[in-house]
Amino acid sequence: MPNKEIWMQRAFDLALLGSGRVAPNPLVGCVIVKHERIIGEGYHQQFGGPHAEVNAIHNASESVEGTTAFVTLEPCSHFGKTPPCADLLIQSGITTVYIANLDPNPLVAGKGVEKLEAAGITCHIGLLAETGEWMNRHFFTFHRQKRPYITFKYAVSADGFIAGPTGAPVQLSNELSAIRVHQMRAEHQGILVGVQTIINDNPSLTTRLVAGTNPIRIVLDPSGRIPSTAKILQDGGETRILRSSTEIAALPVQSILVEGGAKTMEMLFADGLVDEIWKIRSAKSLTDGIPEPKLSVKWRAIDYLGDDTWFKAVLKPAPASTYSDLK
Repeated sequence: MPNKEIWMQRAFDLALLGSGRVAPNPLVGCVIVKHERIIGEGYHQQFGGPHAEVNAIHNASESVEGTTAFVTLEPCSHFGKTPPCADLLIQSGITTVYIANLDPNPLVAGKGVEKLEAAGITCHIGLLAETGEWMNRHFFTFHRQKRPYITFKYAVSADGFIAGPTGAPVQLSNELSAIRVHQMRAEHQGILVGVQTIINDNPSLTTRLVAGTNPIRIVLDPSGRIPSTAKILQDGGETRILRSSTEIAALPVQSILVEGGAKTMEMLFADGLVDEIWKIRSAKSLTDGIPEPKLSVKWRAIDYLGDDTWFKAVLKPAPASTYSDLK
């Protein structure tokens, strides 16, 4: 792998360290290179904190004048929680910037590159762009499609059931999978279930097994059946009750993890509101119960946690905008 790809991949690795802490901002990493050496690194660590470029420049071991920066996302050009990163790159004397992805946020959308180029900085766009598209898929979908990125997750028995015959909850996945699921919750701003899941399971829907922010709880409840004694209405956390899936697009979140049940998943799938699906197949068998949702997707086994097998299906994402589209 040529050095440029290695340095950009390092920037991606740094960006991932902010997972679960930067939303609604994107994950961003930055590496500064001088004479074929990395002299500065940084990433966006938490929402409201300094951006990746700021941290990389401040952490540099020597002057960054005349250097090359590798940034996973187009530097911002506007004043928000922090000053524009494009201005800082210009002031620092950096002469070349490699950018994996342009920022679809209308506040940036090519303006950062324009500002850099107007100041004489050479910009190269698209290095490891596919990696960036996947890493910031929540952020990109929200700004391009004007709706949250939706991920399904469910556990299924070896013989194809997600719950007992009466809908009674059954612990199917193992402890390792439970920890990973809670990490997924921390990486999404919202978590959605149907009202029947609340009635049957009375879940907390928190990130209690990992360090991370609890997502907003969202319940699809067309007929107003949610019990007033439900944990999610009693614990002080934020909960939203929706009467229809058409209300999802208006939610103030960029990503939603859907955890059940089968009818809710099938309905959202039929409405075209699905981007990514994870299925955890347990080694346990139930012989009878509620069948797993019927979803016409191509599964790919990608991981094994103990005796659990994790499958993934990804639906075709929206096409990325090009620089010329944004100008």
